Amino acid sequence: MSLAIIIGLGIQGNKRGIILKRLKIKYLTLDPLNKDADYKNIKEIPNKILNEISHIFLCTPYKERLNYLKFFKKQKVKILVEKPLINDEMEKNFYLKNKKLISNKIYCAYNHRFEDCIIKLKKIIQSNKLGKLYFCNMIYGNGTAKNVRNSIWKNRNKGVVMDLMPHLLDLSKYIFKKIPNSIGKANKKKFENESIDFFEINSSIKSLNISFNVSYLYWKNYFKIFVVGSKGYLKLEGLPKWGRTNLTYGKRKLPSGKPNIKNYWFNGKDFTWSMEIKNFIKNQFTKLDLKKEIEIYNFIKKC
Repeated sequence: MSLAIIIGLGIQGNKRGIILKRLKIKYLTLDPLNKDADYKNIKEIPNKILNEISHIFLCTPYKERLNYLKFFKKQKVKILVEKPLINDEMEKNFYLKNKKLISNKIYCAYNHRFEDCIIKLKKIIQSNKLGKLYFCNMIYGNGTAKNVRNSIWKNRNKGVVMDLMPHLLDLSKYIFKKIPNSIGKANKKKFENESIDFFEINSSIKSLNISFNVSYLYWKNYFKIFVVGSKGYLKLEGLPKWGRTNLTYGKRKLPSGKPNIKNYWFNGKDFTWSMEIKNFIKNQFTKLDLKKEIEIYNFIKKC
């Protein structure tokens, strides 16, 4: 039986705890500031219990992660790290230096890869039903600007770019097998926060143009992937965590007729967190793609 530990009881850590409890997986908690945590620091945990820990959920602010990674790197544990995997040069150097040691024990959390609607979108693209791909528009937004403003560690640095852009860049890798290598001029704003709360940029993967837009100012949760090719288009709007989700496939009618439309509907239930945690606990995740994570880090660094 696995013994897990959640380090950091913020929004992500508490979500992980709810799911572990639902899955009946035994776990401990560690948080220096939360009075409800089982432990305040690593030194409080008896060696006997430390040796029983098999899975770690690292849900701390970015600047605190490296100390825990260094502590656990030689132990026989699996470590889930909240995205993005790399926050700064020190983290990047740690992963590069310890690549052989940690490549099979680190998993970076990107739950949207488990969305049925995104899996379906990918399959349609891979089937070549869209033909040559021309352009793609990805949008991820919510209305949490006020919450972010009240967060000591979120309302700093690159804000929404660090928070939501990693998801879109990971989906670019998942769907198109690459992270954009060409970056255009970015439009970034700080409308209500000290950190960036609106961001958009155009980029490309060879001949495929991709635009990204992320923001805390949408007020109503919004997600969209719109892909256009020589034979048709795909439009995904929404995510099941917010309600019933629609994926539309439009087959081009030459020379300029109304496309033949097929709609796919996905029920409004978010199972991605449970799926991801089950895969992690069962050690079914693939070897760490450090190259991809460095590409995501470099992309965000340029923004």
